[in-house]
Amino acid sequence: MNVCVIDVGTSSMRGILYNEKAEILFVHQIQYEVQYLSETEAEQDPADWKRALLEIGRKTAEFAAAKGIGVDALSLTSQRSSVIPVDREGTPLRPAIMWLDKRNASICEELKDREAWIVSKTGARVNAIFSGSKMTWIRRREPEIYDKAYKLITIADYLAWLMTGEYKTDHTYGSRSGLMNIRTRQWDEELLELYEIDREKLCDLIAPGSVLGYTKEAFARETGLAEGIPLVSAGGDQQCAALGMGVIEKGDMELTAGTGAFLLAYCDQVPEELKAEIICGAHAVPGKYVLESSMLSCASLYDWFKKQFYDPGEGYERINREVESSPAGAGGCLVLPYFQGRGTPDFNMKASGSFHNLTLNTTRQDMARAVLEAIAFEARNNIEVLEQYTGEARQLFISGGLTNFESFDQIQADTYQKKLVKSSNPEQTSLGGLVSALTALGTYGSYEEALRAVKAGEQEKSYEPDPGQGRIYEKKRRQMKELYRKLY
Repeated sequence: MNVCVIDVGTSSMRGILYNEKAEILFVHQIQYEVQYLSETEAEQDPADWKRALLEIGRKTAEFAAAKGIGVDALSLTSQRSSVIPVDREGTPLRPAIMWLDKRNASICEELKDREAWIVSKTGARVNAIFSGSKMTWIRRREPEIYDKAYKLITIADYLAWLMTGEYKTDHTYGSRSGLMNIRTRQWDEELLELYEIDREKLCDLIAPGSVLGYTKEAFARETGLAEGIPLVSAGGDQQCAALGMGVIEKGDMELTAGTGAFLLAYCDQVPEELKAEIICGAHAVPGKYVLESSMLSCASLYDWFKKQFYDPGEGYERINREVESSPAGAGGCLVLPYFQGRGTPDFNMKASGSFHNLTLNTTRQDMARAVLEAIAFEARNNIEVLEQYTGEARQLFISGGLTNFESFDQIQADTYQKKLVKSSNPEQTSLGGLVSALTALGTYGSYEEALRAVKAGEQEKSYEPDPGQGRIYEKKRRQMKELYRKLY
């Protein structure tokens, strides 16, 4: 069976055609950009995703035809909390409000007095990332668009509609809305009333790892792919990354260092004593859960530093070399990495980024290294919170663009004082989408069996912690926590 996994990220969309042994037959990737209208507003034209999807479909169909092979199934995984209002014909009524948009912060602030009740219902505290309060913002600030909207949908829902004509969304996206009851996995009437959202404007909920629909005639005509191909909703990108890395048992934990950073730990059920310091969401494995911590700035912060302090023509090799020339502790330079606010454990949208302890001896190299150290410190803060629920994780699976820099991986290992494991295959998110499809369509009998099959030839690299470096980082991490406490 050949499966085309469509992986929708913040900066690009990729189509990866796999066979059932996880051999990559074909890849096509299309870049695009989020439009930052202000410090709080981030939007994107849905036409970007439509064009990318159709091109990926065409290129994949052309490759398959040239090789004389079939495309037997599609699997979709996507960024999770952006919102697109569409009319009955599926036409977007405005640019998408992106997951990292914070224009809804005042609405979230209104709901703070109901937070404990909301956590008990949804598994997460009120925060500006989730889609529900973005929908509330549309209703209040753009009522004509809200009234005209047939559905308020995520990017995954929009692409699924383009492919199948179905308006369905799976539990992983529902658990990132603030509108789904995390235990019943249904839209919750009390939450809908609180957020002022009409139930009929939401997609029907389905389990991840299930067939959402089948490719319709119009999509087949525009791409050359066959009509009637099953589309599996594999779940949100972070859940799929966790699945691809093998986070399917108690004690498993992974960190994805991309635009933002996400830590996910496996959980059989919603914890009884769940607090507002983490997010409990639906796993890509049907019926299971993940406990999640999130950092809003990760690779995006490193990218920002490079753009501001290096010439446009200089590649990452230059900044990476300079990081390696600065000692552990970065000469005392300390960064608060909250350049888009703070995610877990307290979702402080008022927090901002800053550099501290700068002297006339501080170098650009020290500042670059301090950025990476701060990202690792904040990740450790979140690891400690997750371990209160899951017990100690003796090792972490890591992935994401920033982990391509091995010095950063060693900084992480030394900061967490844990063994880190990184696969030689960078496609862990799309691999999770493949595992989901192969299990849903019966090629393998279980997720465990599918994972064994697709990861059979995969090589791994590990990073062992250095206790001496760890002591340096722990002292500095405590300074960062104390500084944050005094400021916020």
